[in-house]
Amino acid sequence: HATEFRPIPHVVAVVYKYHGILPMAVASGGTRENVEFELRALGIHDYFTAIVTADDHLDPKPAPDIFLEAARLIGVPPQYCQVFEDGELGLEAARRAGMLATDIR
Repeated sequence: HATEFRPIPHVVAVVYKYHGILPMAVASGGTRENVEFELRALGIHDYFTAIVTADDHLDPKPAPDIFLEAARLIGVPPQYCQVFEDGELGLEAARRAGMLATDIR
């Protein structure tokens, strides 16, 4: 399981606020096991319509593939997606996908 993770309070607040209003996905370079463990530990696993991880065998960030797959799974065109990202490669991937990106570091 995850060795160490840190919840990002303002992002968790966004998840609570928009659950049931907007479709949401997680797009992570981590393993599915770790990502799902972390989401369950935070009590927000079931708030997401889709979870895309390294286990889905897409080109890694900064390639846009993981974000484009998340958008496809939730049925939202990339230009209408908002990404909350804590890494430089992820910010670049979101930009390449044509999505709005917010740096949450």
